[in-house]
Amino acid sequence: MEIYLIRHTTPAIESGICYGASDVDVAEGFDTEVARLKPLLPTQPVQVITSPLQRCEKLAAALYGAAYTTDDRLKEMNFGKWEMLPWDSISKNALSKWADNVVFEHIPGGESYEELYNRSISLLEEVIASQKDTVLVTHGGVIRCILAHVTDTPLVDAFDISVNYGHISHLQEENGEIKVIFSNL
Repeated sequence: MEIYLIRHTTPAIESGICYGASDVDVAEGFDTEVARLKPLLPTQPVQVITSPLQRCEKLAAALYGAAYTTDDRLKEMNFGKWEMLPWDSISKNALSKWADNVVFEHIPGGESYEELYNRSISLLEEVIASQKDTVLVTHGGVIRCILAHVTDTPLVDAFDISVNYGHISHLQEENGEIKVIFSNL
């Protein structure tokens, strides 16, 4: 079976802002980014599942019309009280505490990277059990978690995995074994 992981296109937000679970819209170049993606994807996947955040749902609709479902497990990491704040306005102590234990540390009012990983892999396992070719339209954090899982990369090193806006990673599952066909294309 084939699994395509698509990161949403460029969001309409200033650089330097902390956002994850916030419902940020797509940027002006959306149509150009969609046109680049279309030839790289299957035209008729068996199922398309997207994060319900508009930057993903708009991409799923542009690629596949109304033929998709949403799943909250595909949302980006919840940065809690840090959401929509400039990174440089967040307390240096709070950022250091989080960075020192980035996998397990809860952001105030948000979640830990481990929680993001657990919900991402829960969905991946369901997709694999379905044995249906699947397109997942989601966020960088979710894709990094899935790629780290598939490649046995320690979660603390998942941040080193490149996942650009509007890019695709392709996985293939056969007889219980998952391999990465390509990443960040």
